[in-house]
Amino acid sequence: MSLIEGLLVFFTIILIYILLVIFLNKKGVLKKYDVSLWGPALLLRTKKGVSFLERIAKKKRFWKAFGNFGIIFCFIMMFLMIIVLIFQAWAILGFTPEQMEKMPGIEVALILPGINPVLPLEYIGYIILALIVAIVAHEFSHGILTFVSRLKVKSLGILYLIVPLGAFCEPDEEQLKKAEPKHRMRIYAAGPTSNFVVVLICILLFSFVFMSAVQPAADGVVLFSVDADSPAEHIGLESGMIITSINNTRITTDIGYFNAVELTKANQTINLTYIKVGKTYTKNVTLGDKYEEYKKRSSIYLTNNESYRGMGYLGVSSLLRKTAFEEQLSILKNPFIQFPDGFLIFYVIPFTGYFQYYNPIVTPFTNSYVITGPLSVIPSDIFWIIVNALYWIFWLNLAVALFNVLPMIPLDGGYLFNDVVGSIIKRVKKDITDEKREKAVKNISLFVSLSILLFVIFPWLVKYF
Repeated sequence: MSLIEGLLVFFTIILIYILLVIFLNKKGVLKKYDVSLWGPALLLRTKKGVSFLERIAKKKRFWKAFGNFGIIFCFIMMFLMIIVLIFQAWAILGFTPEQMEKMPGIEVALILPGINPVLPLEYIGYIILALIVAIVAHEFSHGILTFVSRLKVKSLGILYLIVPLGAFCEPDEEQLKKAEPKHRMRIYAAGPTSNFVVVLICILLFSFVFMSAVQPAADGVVLFSVDADSPAEHIGLESGMIITSINNTRITTDIGYFNAVELTKANQTINLTYIKVGKTYTKNVTLGDKYEEYKKRSSIYLTNNESYRGMGYLGVSSLLRKTAFEEQLSILKNPFIQFPDGFLIFYVIPFTGYFQYYNPIVTPFTNSYVITGPLSVIPSDIFWIIVNALYWIFWLNLAVALFNVLPMIPLDGGYLFNDVVGSIIKRVKKDITDEKREKAVKNISLFVSLSILLFVIFPWLVKYF
């Protein structure tokens, strides 16, 4: 989907949403259910859950320690994120015009499955679940630390614009302003820190529980793609299947596969053994002529050559290199291996799925695995649904946490930054009035927020200049 098409669909959805909201507002439906407007968004407030948070907050010593740790952790992540943004902008400035043109556009910033190319529509259930978990963890922790600081929580609620944009915990603003900076900072840091805790829990479950039960289905070569209307397609070969034998020659590596195919002739009938969803099949297949097939299928990926005349053609476009396949599986089992490269590979799985058409935790590539041990009692479909749910909860919680630690108002990192700047100014200029200090903090915050915003949107806008 092009940028223009994506934006057209997006604004059409927005228009339908606004018309529906106006209609419901005029009919009094919103007021009836205590829903108010916040610009074009809806605020759904409720008192339900407040007493629950208050009960959880009774373990004050634990939550204070959690908040103190969160402040330090958030500032560390804030610093790292700023370094990443600066490095990213510097790297992009070195791109050629052709490389910039190939970069994704602003649609990648929208958490809207079907419009954001990294989030296909078939993932919408996982994404909604992940958003709910991220929002609840983030806002509930704000509420808990508000109670720990002996401040009042007026209500809980959801900010909704077509999809949930966020939940909120509404403290008493006057009390929050008058509270000591350390209490406010604990409250602000609690949200991103809780998202980081969810990230860690999901990694432990995903990698060390579920993926530890996953093994390659066989010792062979994994098919990445198959040519249309080819001998391979005619006998049912598909992406994710594993070839283990060609003409009674055992195949264990991609080099072994290509060597075996090079020994075949056009119109020769060979037998081929492969694994499909854990089952072994052996079929006879008549090969085509490599030169003639390449001639029909000329592309930048297929370079024809006179020496190909009379050589056998099966139609397997590409294979997953065995080393890459094994490395990917080892990273899925432990994303901290070869840190930070391994973790980065783990996090960018949705991007490799979009740009390289390879996502190792969805079909057809999950067909190249078998589930072993106690977890093998779980039906395969259910197993991979759980795995994908855990991955997307991890992915979105990490995205929410990393974005929220940025020193940019109205993010949690922005409020943390303001309190630190205010404290520094107060120590350096002890005789400064509160009014002047607040004005200085506001000006510094505005400059930093705009600078960070520029770095955030720079990769999405540079391709249009």
